[in-house]
Amino acid sequence: MEKEPNHFTRLFPFNHFYIIKRLSFDCCIKQLNLLFLILFLFGSWVSMAQPTLSLSSDGQALLSLKRQSLSSSSSLFSSWDPQDKTPCSWYGITCSADNRVISVSIPDTFLNLSSMPDLSSLSSLQFLNLSSTNLSGLIPPSFGKLTHLRLLDLSSNALSGPMPSELGRLSSLQFLILNANKLSGSIPSQISNLFSLQVLCLQDNLLNGSIPSSLGSLVSLQEFRLGGNPNLGGPIPAQIGLLKNLTTLGFAASGLSGSIPSTFGNLVNLQTLALYDTDVSGTIPPQLGLCSELRNLYLHMNKLTGSIPKELGKLQKITSLLLWGNSLSGAIPPEISNCSSLVVFDVSANDLSGEIPGDLGKLVWLEQLQLSDNMFTGHIPWEISNCSSLIALQLDKNKLSGSIPSQIGNLKSLQSFFLWENSVSGTIPSSFGNCTDLVALDLSRNKLTGRIPEELFSLKRLSKLLLLGNSLSGGLPKSVAKCQSLVRLRLGENQLSGQVPKEIGELQNLVFLDLYMNHFSGGLPYEISNITVLELLDVHNNYITGDIPGQLGNLVNLEQLDLSRNSFTGNIPLSFGNFSYLNKLILNNNLLTGQIPKSIKNLQKLTLLDLSFNSLSGEIPQELGQVTTLTINLDLSYNALCGDIPQTFSGLTQLQSLDLSHNMLHGDIKVLGSLTSLASLNISFNNLSGPIPATPLFKTISASSYLQNTNLCHTMDGVTCSSHNGQRKSPKMVALVAVILASITIALLAAWLLVLRNNHRYKTQKQTTTTTSTADDFSYPWTFIPFQKLGISVNNIVSSLTDENVIGKGCSGVVYRAAMPDGEIIAVKKLWRTKDNDDEPTTKIDSEIQILGSIRHRNIVKLLGYCSNKSVKLLLYNYFPNGNLQQLLQGNRSLDWETRYKIAIGTAQGLAYLHHDCLPAILHRDVKCNNILLNSKYEAILADFGLAKVMNSPNYHTAMSQVAGSYGYIAPEYGYTMNITEKSDVYSYGVVLLEILLGRSAVEPQIGDGLHIVEWVKHKMGSFEPALSVLDVKLQGLPDQMVQEMLQTLGVAMFCVNSSPVERPTMKEVVALLTEVKFSPEEWGKTSQPLIKPSSSL
Repeated sequence: MEKEPNHFTRLFPFNHFYIIKRLSFDCCIKQLNLLFLILFLFGSWVSMAQPTLSLSSDGQALLSLKRQSLSSSSSLFSSWDPQDKTPCSWYGITCSADNRVISVSIPDTFLNLSSMPDLSSLSSLQFLNLSSTNLSGLIPPSFGKLTHLRLLDLSSNALSGPMPSELGRLSSLQFLILNANKLSGSIPSQISNLFSLQVLCLQDNLLNGSIPSSLGSLVSLQEFRLGGNPNLGGPIPAQIGLLKNLTTLGFAASGLSGSIPSTFGNLVNLQTLALYDTDVSGTIPPQLGLCSELRNLYLHMNKLTGSIPKELGKLQKITSLLLWGNSLSGAIPPEISNCSSLVVFDVSANDLSGEIPGDLGKLVWLEQLQLSDNMFTGHIPWEISNCSSLIALQLDKNKLSGSIPSQIGNLKSLQSFFLWENSVSGTIPSSFGNCTDLVALDLSRNKLTGRIPEELFSLKRLSKLLLLGNSLSGGLPKSVAKCQSLVRLRLGENQLSGQVPKEIGELQNLVFLDLYMNHFSGGLPYEISNITVLELLDVHNNYITGDIPGQLGNLVNLEQLDLSRNSFTGNIPLSFGNFSYLNKLILNNNLLTGQIPKSIKNLQKLTLLDLSFNSLSGEIPQELGQVTTLTINLDLSYNALCGDIPQTFSGLTQLQSLDLSHNMLHGDIKVLGSLTSLASLNISFNNLSGPIPATPLFKTISASSYLQNTNLCHTMDGVTCSSHNGQRKSPKMVALVAVILASITIALLAAWLLVLRNNHRYKTQKQTTTTTSTADDFSYPWTFIPFQKLGISVNNIVSSLTDENVIGKGCSGVVYRAAMPDGEIIAVKKLWRTKDNDDEPTTKIDSEIQILGSIRHRNIVKLLGYCSNKSVKLLLYNYFPNGNLQQLLQGNRSLDWETRYKIAIGTAQGLAYLHHDCLPAILHRDVKCNNILLNSKYEAILADFGLAKVMNSPNYHTAMSQVAGSYGYIAPEYGYTMNITEKSDVYSYGVVLLEILLGRSAVEPQIGDGLHIVEWVKHKMGSFEPALSVLDVKLQGLPDQMVQEMLQTLGVAMFCVNSSPVERPTMKEVVALLTEVKFSPEEWGKTSQPLIKPSSSL
């Protein structure tokens, strides 16, 4: 369905374009109501004046509605008396002077018809309104016999099947309203015969095909809505520009592509153009500036490029101009300031640059100015303060500099001001205190200095104050208590000092309190425990001393508590057992003593517990093993804990990382063998003893993970130790090790010989391919099957297959960049041919067409069409100018964490769709960085399905017995089993995820003496080097939240590359894990919600 946009899927209001319902149309509403009144009164008078002997044929036809209805007892039918001579007095029925039924209008009633009755005998019928009556089944073709019909409204039902072409016979029809059903098939071209049609509403169905160009003949059309049909594709016909009476044109949330026709400039009466959330590309036609009546122009969430036309400045009546979420470039034309009626101007999430025009200050009616996520430079123009109606000002994620103009305080109606992630300097203006309606202020990630103005805390409506990541100094004023409306107070990563004021405990509505990475000292005030709605308390990396207040246990709604890297002393309060909603408890790097409280068993939502680097003593409580929700990390390292590892730890089956190192634990470690989800384990520097479990984890982790446990011993069965401990090995053990080493040496030698042979075969194949390629015969007859309208010929495609256009080569073919006559760029894959098997290209092309022809997902490449002849097989795809992930990682560019994360989760979502949403499931079998393409927004697009297999296909088991994939990404089970499953894709994805985090290839000579990336990371994680050291150096030095996200993502990657397939997560679980590790945008203060109340869309 058509969705309502927020900022990344943002909606906007359409109350004044609400779909015509219950005969309440935007156009002609008064005339229609008057017409119904006259018809009703006149018809009723006639019906009383002319008695008949029995119920008329029209009445008999209407009774079929009552008979077929599953709700015939409804009060609706109480007046439908079969004993009446005519139906003219029945509810919802209007008759003509000769007692013929001319109107049936019973909307919003529960008819509950499983099929539409045949009403074709109502030959005088002019108005039929059965909207929202719970109809299902097909629209009867017999409706085409109702030649006098002027209105047909069947909207908001469950009708299915195609639109009958017979509707094209209704030459008197003025209103055809079929929206919000389940209609499928294409739009019948016969609709273009309805020359009287004024309103055509087909939105929110399942229509496919393209828009018939013949609809350009409907010159009386005033409202035309096709949005919310995701399968409706192809270009927008230029003939739509002939509909000069159009006031509303809605094609949003569809699969339409191509460019916006310049003929739209002819639509001089157009008031609303809704063309958002489609595949429309190209530039915004300057001819739109000729649509002088335009009030609302919605072009967001498309693939538009080029600059914003200055001609849009001619639109004197425009109130909403939404262009966000495209790839527009250049500067904002100053002519936009001539749009004197503008209320909403949103160009966020584009590639716009230059300075923000000061002329925008002329827009006195402007309420929303949203310029975020671009590349604007220069100062914030003070002239914006002249926009006296401004409610929302969003300038975040740009490159703005200079200071914040004090004149911003003149914006008395301002409710939100977002400026985060710029380079703005200077102090925070105290004049913000004049913005009495201010609700949200986010100045995070800038270079602001000085104190926090006390005037901010006099604002009675301020709920979100986010100043993270600046260089603010001084103390937190006690006057903070005046701001009772505060919900989020986030002041982390500054240079604030002094004590945390106890007055902060008076903020009864506070949900988030972030004071981390400052210079706060003294004790933590127990008054914070009065904020009973608090969900996040983070004061890590300060100089806070004293005991942890036991009263904090009153914060029963707390979900995250981080007191780490301070100087807290004393015991962990028993009252922490009250945190029934807590999912992260982080107390590391303090001076805590005493035992771990047994009340910790009550934390049944806890996923992460870090008590490391303290002086805790005593035994690890058995109760800790009952916290089975621990999935991310349990770290008790660097304490003075003693005793055995609790047997209850066997319940921590979902735990990914466990660190018990540097304690005084003793006893065996048998229980750790049952923790099958562990990706990281460190039990070094204890007094543990007994056999090391013979589980897959212990076979892969480095020996450094259990160093300095002198009584631990290796074993073959996980039960019996050899006669000597692990430090001294018997001659038998030495002989066994020698045999194993000899076997490994022979295996490596065999692998080396195999690589040499494959290299020779590859060179031979390459020579053969080159010879064959030059021998490709393009003269054979071609078959060209496009899956959408492309406007190209085979000759256009073939002429681009030259060496200089090669952009990549894969296991299934070579890919070319092809420029089409209209300027569009596509990618053409020519499949490899071999002399040994002429049918091989056909097999691969069939594979890709079978796979890609049946699936649709935003993270999977879209097949545009294919060409073939006897000699050559070609596949046509969208072209992605940003190349593939491997090129991006090797490009020596500064690739930020947000982009890497977006690529990682996008790839995971694509694979999860293949594995879990496709029936039967599809295995990709060649997941690697080369096969992950990047669109203009650096979103991941999974490509190259030449090796993919449908799991129940006839040749599935044969194909699975052959090694497929690319060196460095192939799962280890390929070496010892033929039972290949989707878990092999999971392994390959895990390698890709490691490459994203490390910024390195799967196998590089410079990485750890040529170790594979998986082994290299395992080696590093098993050592005493910080986990952060394995990450790309470009990702180091980032804020703690980001570091935590990256390290947790590293844990997910190691989970995926587990040597045992059954221990790996599914891709659906991977998506869930990656979603879980990501800090919510609210936690970063990155909220950007519209202040306009959303309504229905076009």
